[in-house]
Amino acid sequence: MLRTRPRSVRSLLTLPALVALVVSGLIAVTGSPAQAANWKKLTKLCIIKDTRIKENSGMSRSTYRRKTMFVHNDSGGGPQFFALGAHCKTKAVFDVPGAPARDWEDMATGPHHTLWFGDIGGNNPREVVNVVKVKEPRKLKSRDLDHTAYPLTYPDGAHNAETLLVHPRTGRVYVVTKSPQGGAIYRAPKTLDTAGPNTMKKLGDAPIGLTGGDFLRDGSRIAIRGYTKLYLYRSIKDTTPRMTRLPKAAQKGGEAIAFRRGGALVFGSEGVGKWVWKAKR
Repeated sequence: MLRTRPRSVRSLLTLPALVALVVSGLIAVTGSPAQAANWKKLTKLCIIKDTRIKENSGMSRSTYRRKTMFVHNDSGGGPQFFALGAHCKTKAVFDVPGAPARDWEDMATGPHHTLWFGDIGGNNPREVVNVVKVKEPRKLKSRDLDHTAYPLTYPDGAHNAETLLVHPRTGRVYVVTKSPQGGAIYRAPKTLDTAGPNTMKKLGDAPIGLTGGDFLRDGSRIAIRGYTKLYLYRSIKDTTPRMTRLPKAAQKGGEAIAFRRGGALVFGSEGVGKWVWKAKR
């Protein structure tokens, strides 16, 4: 279960993966001042120039063997998402007519080439939220997509949330709430009903102020971010996440995070013309 007590990041990852993260600048390490300075570096992957992408709230990788990233706007963006190719160039725009979109806050990839969107946010906490599932288009051509929506009900009252997790192999859905007092992780039922209520189960506590998360493609790791901190988990049942402070470049307006197919982490920020930052695994 996700908890707030951080540990050293080093024991979470294999040695090659850790070395790659330190070199790329994501992970802070103890030691000499030179070593400690390494984590401040991030690679600029590309800049999103499409002015329709005003608030990059959620990002996800493609379920196919390609480098495509999908992104969506925050509340007000409606049920719509964008496919980004090389250099963050928009390849296609997909609308999802009729899908609940009071406040899309995060997205995730699931099994069987599915993309999931979390209509889970809102300035006013909600007792019932929604997740929207679509089939990822194999051909990146702008068009409308069919969808399936599932209402999810909290077992203990209303909450605000900005993190949606979907296990890439099992398809199990998780929602992580956001609160100044500390959030919590909730697991949706194994089988979802479009009619609801799909009452979730609280699994445990989560850190303060979380804004997005993602599973590694094989489901073996979880990364969840806040505005200034990154938490790395070995599984949903991990009670002691490894925490590191994010470099300032990835902090400002930062909500989105995703693992790429090769295992690199990418970070996105709200606002027009923002960079997408990358840290190799």
